[in-house]
Amino acid sequence: MSKRIIMYRDGARKSIWQEEIRKFSAETDFSQLFDVAIVGGGITGVSTAMKLQESGKKCIILEAANIGFGTTGGTTAHLNDFFDTTFNEAIRDFGLEKARLYAESGGDAIEIIEDRIRQYNISCDFARKSAYLFALDEKQQEQLKNIVEGADKVGHEMSYVNETPFPIPFKEAVVIPGQGHFHPIKYIKGLCEAFTKLGGSIQENCLCEDHEEKEEYVTLKTSKGEIKAANVVYATHIPPGVNVLHFTNAPYRSYAMAFTLKNDRYPLALG
Repeated sequence: MSKRIIMYRDGARKSIWQEEIRKFSAETDFSQLFDVAIVGGGITGVSTAMKLQESGKKCIILEAANIGFGTTGGTTAHLNDFFDTTFNEAIRDFGLEKARLYAESGGDAIEIIEDRIRQYNISCDFARKSAYLFALDEKQQEQLKNIVEGADKVGHEMSYVNETPFPIPFKEAVVIPGQGHFHPIKYIKGLCEAFTKLGGSIQENCLCEDHEEKEEYVTLKTSKGEIKAANVVYATHIPPGVNVLHFTNAPYRSYAMAFTLKNDRYPLALG
């Protein structure tokens, strides 16, 4: 039987999703050559490993802590097809056609998750819901107008509304249909179970410290020993080493708070 473990984010704060964390590591022969080693056991790493394992590759996931420990374990679990970078910003920087691809990718991502849930019968509280954006002052009204104008250019549906299901006063608001939410740890737990049934390997508490590229494979130096793979995918928040990417990423964190309402009248929408 798998042993339940307790995981505290940053050593102190506990995510509301963490009751679903379980141990996935199993005995693995490190002398074998893997087709692909995926470094990082969040939704990106697990989804990548699952797709490769399904295609016939022999894969191993290496996670420094527990499956779902990082960003995936601390998410608000909204599935949105609009982003922090607005569509107008994408049009300005990359042109209209690429901005349309950017818009389509969000919807495709939600559909992939929905398909996986059906394919592997994953119980993860998935539901399609509408989302609302609202402006509280004139500055935010201008920002909201910019968001809606960009969405219209790329064919993304956003509509102004006079009411929202949230007890928050606002100047203007829009509704965005076809969004969703789910339990992220239940979801990747289901993917991990399917992944291991297909022959995939998972090593938790396995810190990838360095790698060395050789002619026919890559040697990964980890806290559990050396692992050889023909290919390596870094599915970490920021890949290790020093390169240009590190100088374009700013260190910051976001916080979310959870509340229990006394009247149990929770909005049936995302805000």
